[in-house]
Amino acid sequence: MADQRARIQREASAVLQPGEPILAAVRATTQHVGVGALGGLLMVLALSVEQRNIARDSGFPAATNMLLAATDRRLLVFRRGSFSRSGRFLADIQFGRLRRVSMDGQGLNKGLRFVFDTGASVAFTTYRTDHPDRFIETVNRAIDTRLALVPPIPPRPTIPLVLPPPPPG
Repeated sequence: MADQRARIQREASAVLQPGEPILAAVRATTQHVGVGALGGLLMVLALSVEQRNIARDSGFPAATNMLLAATDRRLLVFRRGSFSRSGRFLADIQFGRLRRVSMDGQGLNKGLRFVFDTGASVAFTTYRTDHPDRFIETVNRAIDTRLALVPPIPPRPTIPLVLPPPPPG
């Protein structure tokens, strides 16, 4: 996918905050289990929907076919039609909820793995031509910036152990 940030910026203008730029974007799909192809198209579709539901249960507003756009503040998730470049806005994920994004796999398509602050992780397939390495670098830099802005949680004060009074007698 060629750099589509300007087009995405225009199409997402209704959900972007003033001065919020699109920094990187990739197409993503739910991960397909290779064995699913042996069961035919219906099996692949069923597995795609199952993977989408697993991602949603983990807190990621997934669709089987998505466009993920990173701004300097959050990750925007759009549902893409099969033959459409544009998408319908689903939801956003604040960078404070994410801990890391990484790349899985080798070959033509790559896997994107998102790890949440809860420890849950979800993975999607993306396309090498979308330069997922740049997307990952951009998102991780934004996550690190957001985490640096959040003050650390102070340690709990120690409570002195107070022994009960001795029994009378």
